[in-house]
Amino acid sequence: MLVEDVMQSDVVTVNPKTTLPEALRLAKGRGVRHLPVMDGPDLVGIVSDRDLKRAMASPATSLERHELHYLLEKVTMAEIMTRGVITVGPMLPVEEAARLMVKERISALPVTEQGKVVGIVTETDVLDLFLRAMGAGEPSSRLDVVLPEGRAALADAVHAVEDAGAPISSIVTLPGRTGRTEVVIRVRTINPGPAIKRLEARGYAVRNPWRG
Repeated sequence: MLVEDVMQSDVVTVNPKTTLPEALRLAKGRGVRHLPVMDGPDLVGIVSDRDLKRAMASPATSLERHELHYLLEKVTMAEIMTRGVITVGPMLPVEEAARLMVKERISALPVTEQGKVVGIVTETDVLDLFLRAMGAGEPSSRLDVVLPEGRAALADAVHAVEDAGAPISSIVTLPGRTGRTEVVIRVRTINPGPAIKRLEARGYAVRNPWRG
């Protein structure tokens, strides 16, 4: 999957002169947590809901309500935005975008193409893709199978599950803590017993099957 497959194309933006109350109303009304800051066609910054809340808490709490409101109306995005925004392209693999977010400790990446903002991808979008890839959200069972050495082990384990009549909804392989390859097989049944028996009969170790 590529970034363009999971990004939000309808990007809610602000400009450097947008005031703090305006940005708060916009973010709340549109249900977004990140606001790219545009100066005309140019991306000049980004503001998160955390930035907005931090700016809200910055004035002295001893001020009268009307005084506080007056001060907040003077705060603009230019004063609180993060400059030097990290962006990605729409054709970047999703896992690379996720790796970049983890590395840079950021939760959103504007998506640009030929200098134009065409979308935004957030940690929520990546988590949603992860849940779909793992087959979560539907009646199913998860089988964590430890694969023995051998290039045909994965295919053999899949055949064992299919031979048991358990329809497979997703397969994910990953290195286990012991260095052995593990495969997470999600099957569309809440009774994985026959599949587990078939796997164990072929010598596979099935760790803590989960039903839900």
